[in-house]
Amino acid sequence: MTDQKNRLGIMVCYGNNQKHPPFKEHTFFEQLTLEGKKQGLEVFIFNPGRIHWKTRTVPAWHYHNQRWKQQTVPLPYLIYDRCYYVNARHYMKYKPHVQKITQDPQIRLLGRALGGKYQTYLILKEHPEIRTYLPETKRLTHAQELFSFLRKHNRVLIKPNGGSHGRGVVAIEQIPPSSFLLKGRTKFNRPFSVQFQTLVQLSHWVEQTIRDTRYILQPLLSLNTPDGRPFDVRILVQKNGQKRWETTGHAIRTGQPDSITSNLHGGGQALPFQPFLKQHYTPQEAAKISSTINYLSEIVPPFIESRHGPLVELGIDIGIDENKDVWIIEVNSKPGRSVFLKTGELEVRRRAIQFPIQYANALLNS
Repeated sequence: MTDQKNRLGIMVCYGNNQKHPPFKEHTFFEQLTLEGKKQGLEVFIFNPGRIHWKTRTVPAWHYHNQRWKQQTVPLPYLIYDRCYYVNARHYMKYKPHVQKITQDPQIRLLGRALGGKYQTYLILKEHPEIRTYLPETKRLTHAQELFSFLRKHNRVLIKPNGGSHGRGVVAIEQIPPSSFLLKGRTKFNRPFSVQFQTLVQLSHWVEQTIRDTRYILQPLLSLNTPDGRPFDVRILVQKNGQKRWETTGHAIRTGQPDSITSNLHGGGQALPFQPFLKQHYTPQEAAKISSTINYLSEIVPPFIESRHGPLVELGIDIGIDENKDVWIIEVNSKPGRSVFLKTGELEVRRRAIQFPIQYANALLNS
């Protein structure tokens, strides 16, 4: 493994598009490459579906002299999983390739990807204190489950179990006596709103929606600013060069006034955390919210890791409702970093790039 001591492979599941380079997050990967160079680590980006297993080599992209170039390299020992799946079909296409990597005794992953939202909920629910910050979550496998949930909560939220960026997230509200208002984003991340007059219409829509995609059900919480914009807190927690968890930063994401999500990909904005708290809460309320969020940042990562296996980083999305109660909305093992660039917090952004490289070096040299 001596020739692998200074290599990190980044795994991405891109298609046959004609872009150069053919994958997303290339700006992030460029920054990782430059940081790797400072710390003596070569960084390559590769597609797991293109590995030549007989020779244990793979065509990979390398950023050098401000240009992306492709070359065939030995399959790296240490791999950083940044595969995103746009739908179930995309996931199933890459599943055997990714599984082969995860089961290979000559390969080590920087962190193992979490399962879907429901699987992560079941892990978190095991912790007696974390459990109190979780909204009730159920699988949605047929329309009757939605109707039962609606009778209990009146306003519900459905979202893809494996989705991201707010795609496919829909709020459903019962309008007396018998109609239903739906508002959200399509699977292509376009906003939509529709009203059904009967249970039959809603049932048909639900069955069509969940036919090819696994969905979960949650109560629709009131997670809005006083002027009606949806918002959440993104916490980035990462392993550092000492192999310990460290909170890299916090940021606020706000959505459009007529939206139900605060994702930046859905037209949202990014704001610094502390100024936002000062603007919308009393000093006592802000202190209590900060204390709770810091507490969750400390206990959630090691607990998930103890049940799930090795992790490198987590994005924890926190909601704050109209009663100032804090909720864990989602935990993501492949978090983005653009929110910290948009808030202008360059030091946080810098650390967000340094930590994976420092952690990779710590693993390679241990």
